[in-house]
Amino acid sequence: MDAHRRQRLSAVLEAEGLDALVATTTENVYYVSGLRSISHALFRGLELYAVFTRRGTALVIPFIDTTGVAADRIEVDHVACYGKFFFEYADDPGEIGRKIREWTRAPAASPADALAGVLGDLGVFGRRVGLDEGNLFAPTWKRVEDRLAGTTLVPAYQMFRQARMVKGPDEVAALERAALVAEDGITAVLAMLKPGVTEREAARVYDQEVLRRGAQPFFTVVTIGERAALADVYPSDRALRPGDLVRFDLGSLWGPYRSDISRTAVLGAPTDKQARYYAAILAGERAAIAAMKPGVPVSQVFDLAVRVTREHGMPHYQRHHVGHGIGLEPYDPPTINATTNTALEAGMVFCVETPYYEHGWGGVQVEDAVEVTPTGVRTLTRSSQELMVIG
Repeated sequence: MDAHRRQRLSAVLEAEGLDALVATTTENVYYVSGLRSISHALFRGLELYAVFTRRGTALVIPFIDTTGVAADRIEVDHVACYGKFFFEYADDPGEIGRKIREWTRAPAASPADALAGVLGDLGVFGRRVGLDEGNLFAPTWKRVEDRLAGTTLVPAYQMFRQARMVKGPDEVAALERAALVAEDGITAVLAMLKPGVTEREAARVYDQEVLRRGAQPFFTVVTIGERAALADVYPSDRALRPGDLVRFDLGSLWGPYRSDISRTAVLGAPTDKQARYYAAILAGERAAIAAMKPGVPVSQVFDLAVRVTREHGMPHYQRHHVGHGIGLEPYDPPTINATTNTALEAGMVFCVETPYYEHGWGGVQVEDAVEVTPTGVRTLTRSSQELMVIG
C-alpha cells in the first residue's frame, strides 16, 4: 500500500476511534489491497474482505481468488481463503502455484470464520471495527456480527468514501490518463460524423478507439438531435441530420480509475439558440472551475455556476448539481450542489459540468476533469470546450 492511502485510512481510524477497517465493495477492496477480482465484480454480495489496521493488512477471499492474488503479486500481510475449488499441481507448480497451494491447504469453513481468523492475527478481534456495508446483504451482516461476537461493528462505507475523496499522485495520473483517452475517443467520432451516421455507429467508434488506446469504455452516451435531451440513454439508430446537436457524455477506465467528460457538436452552422445556450453553460462551467481552490465550499461553486449560466443567456437555468468527485467510483464525494458545504482540498479531482436538457429541442453539455491544487485547479482535460461545428 502506498503512503498516501495508508495516511488516509489511518486518519479514519484515528478520527472514528477504530482499530480496523474492513472493505467489502470492489472499489474499497482495491483501495486497501490493490486486488481487482473478476468474481467480486461479477457476483453481487460475494464476500471478499480487505482489512486495514495499524499493524498490517489482510485479505479474505474465495478459494478461486487466490489465483488473482498470487498472479498479480498483491502485497498484504495475511491471506485467508474459504470455500471449495479444484486445482492440480505439477511437480514444479511455479511461484504462483506454490503460493496458491500454501493459501488453500486449509480453507476456512465460512467467510466469517476466515475474517475472524485474520482479525485475530492482526490483534483486533474483540475491538472496534469499521465494516463496509456497501456489499453486504442484511443476512450477511448478521452472520458476520454473530461470528465476531464481542467485536463492535460500525458501518464504514462512507468512511472509505471520505478516505478516497483526496487522491494521491498515482491516482491523479490514472484519472488524467482516463480523461485523455476519452477525449481521443471523441476526436475519433468527430472525424467520422456526417449525415446518416447513427448514435449506435458513433458509440461503436468511440468504444473501439478507447480500447485501441489501452483503456476500457465504461459508459458511452452519444445522443443526436431531440434525443440530446435524454440524459442517460443507450445509443439508438437515430441518424444525424443537418442542424442536429450531438451531445457526448462518456468515460473510460484506466485500470480501475474512471473518466466522465462531455462535449457538444452541431452538424452545420449552429442556430442562434444553439449557440446562445451553449455559450451560457460554458460560461457557467468556466466560472465554477475558476473559483475552485482549497477552502472554498462546494456549495459556493454550485451557486456561482448556476448564477453565471443564467446571466449569460439562460435565465431559466436550473440544476441539482454541477459536478462530482471522480475516482474508483464514477461519483466520488463530494457532489457540487447547493447543500454540500464540504471545503475543497488539494488532491480532490472533480468532473465539473453544466448540462441543459430541453425535451422537444435537444441538449447541450460541457464537462471537464480538474484537480484541486494548493493554489487553484489544474484542468486534466485538454480538448477544446467550444461548441464543435461539423462540416
